Amino acid sequence: MTPVSTPEALFGALLADAPSRPFVTFYDEATGERSELSTKSLANWVAKTHFLLTDELGLGLGDLAQVALPAHWISVPALLGALTAGLELGTSPLGAAVAFVEPATVAAADGVPDVYCIAPASAAFGLRDAVPDGAQDFVLAVRPQGDSWAAVRPPATAADRCWSAASRGEVVAAARDRAAELGLVAGARMLTDRTWTGPSDWLDTLIVPLVLGGSVVYVANAPSESVLERRADQERAVRLP
Repeated sequence: MTPVSTPEALFGALLADAPSRPFVTFYDEATGERSELSTKSLANWVAKTHFLLTDELGLGLGDLAQVALPAHWISVPALLGALTAGLELGTSPLGAAVAFVEPATVAAADGVPDVYCIAPASAAFGLRDAVPDGAQDFVLAVRPQGDSWAAVRPPATAADRCWSAASRGEVVAAARDRAAELGLVAGARMLTDRTWTGPSDWLDTLIVPLVLGGSVVYVANAPSESVLERRADQERAVRLP
């Protein structure tokens, strides 16, 4: 059997195999929030993002999405939705056709034609009346879009760019190598408190779990190592370095 060779195909395979299993869990230790999304629930968000990009904005292969988001469950649909639409991911606004930002990073998307802002503190409800100038509310924008994963037709192939330094196939291969380097096994549940600054973080904390057919726990604002250890024990997760 030919190995799955793109991140979006890995997600599709995980959805087919284990739709009800949690894929991403998020803790904010400053607010007490705990949110968990199954692969199926996440697929609805990913599909909506996909159709926002393809049907509403007309984007696809050759277009670049700037991502300036924290590690959070609501950030995952932005990355996977962009990939299913065939877009390349990056951190710079230069040449970007669309940007996904949070209120703290909206200025980083200056000059990008379409900027979607995500408020991690109210991810499920959107920004309401606090949308920054020059941006649109991501949640309100995706809400009317279709959410059927079956209708998503990713146009990407292994030769298309995932981010500037690597093709989709190269990124998946790098994730497999990284999983082996970390000693992770198939189905591993991974916990991390790393922030997202670019491709290396996306690789370790999103693509590696997909390669393994596993899941990920993001922890924000942990006050101590003991809290992270306790969460890892509660979630039966392996901590990432």
